[in-house]
Amino acid sequence: MALFGYTIGEDRDQNASNGKQLDVYRFLIPNAPTTTPITPTGPVGTVTIAGTVTTADLEGLGTNPTTGRVTAINETRVTGSTTPIDPTVFIVNNVDQPFAPVNVPVVRTPSDLRRFGFESGADFGRDFSVASQPIVHYTIAGNRSASNGVPVGSSLYKITLTNPAISIVDNTPTTPERLGTQPTNTGKFADGLAIDNLTPGRTRAFASDLSTADGDGAQLYKVDLLTGQLSAPINLRNSSGQPLSVNSDSGLAFSNVTGSTQRLFAWEETGRLYEITGFQDELNASGLTLGSTTGTNGAGFATATLLATVNLPNASTGVVDYEGFTIANE
Repeated sequence: MALFGYTIGEDRDQNASNGKQLDVYRFLIPNAPTTTPITPTGPVGTVTIAGTVTTADLEGLGTNPTTGRVTAINETRVTGSTTPIDPTVFIVNNVDQPFAPVNVPVVRTPSDLRRFGFESGADFGRDFSVASQPIVHYTIAGNRSASNGVPVGSSLYKITLTNPAISIVDNTPTTPERLGTQPTNTGKFADGLAIDNLTPGRTRAFASDLSTADGDGAQLYKVDLLTGQLSAPINLRNSSGQPLSVNSDSGLAFSNVTGSTQRLFAWEETGRLYEITGFQDELNASGLTLGSTTGTNGAGFATATLLATVNLPNASTGVVDYEGFTIANE
């Protein structure tokens, strides 16, 4: 068995008249940093979506711990639009190997629910609002700049796997939060999500922010999967102890391999892969507080080391962004 990363590109030809072709790539996750670029396998396959679907980018990727299969969710709203819309929510199952995509529409609960923000991340984890704690598909959606008239912030949502329905994760959402005009976590932008399924718990999850457009640097947040609350920011530093200098949309994934040490990876849409260390100082802290000052990394930060660069078509130039990211043990 080995760890493989999965990512999905944007529409390859930007031609809405022939629909949208989103290529899925797979690549081996190295055990240690390497300066040799990684050549991905693939494309593993291409997800084709009708050109009439405005929010077709599959920005959120997650691996179901029960089936081991990878599922993608479409972006929240049309990035850059001055009139944010969220016309449809759908997931695409089985975009890993063997490639067998199945497009599944998702019902909103309540029916007028709209996701906040423009960027998305996703993962699978237990639903702590239900006694049996079934596996559900979580997605985080955020806005990183108020220049489009929408506040900076993020909101967490969950999708049930039986009769798929999406709902907001919040104790008492307000009408603007339900309608997607206000975030449940004001001022905290995140577009990557990773859930620790080796040691499950309602705060065993992280969200990522590798953008500077929200006025801060690269950060993680602990996530409360019951209330949807994000913690104070956990700053990311490079191996020299300096703030991690990046500005990209992000993905986030745990290795989640039973019997192994848990590993955490962050992903830049340009194909740069980082391994996060010192995260246990924060993750093991109770609730949403930050870790002990006597921990390996101290309180409020973790270390991001560039693990590898993946050579994806047109990624380095920004012509095609690869925002979704997850890991499968194959």
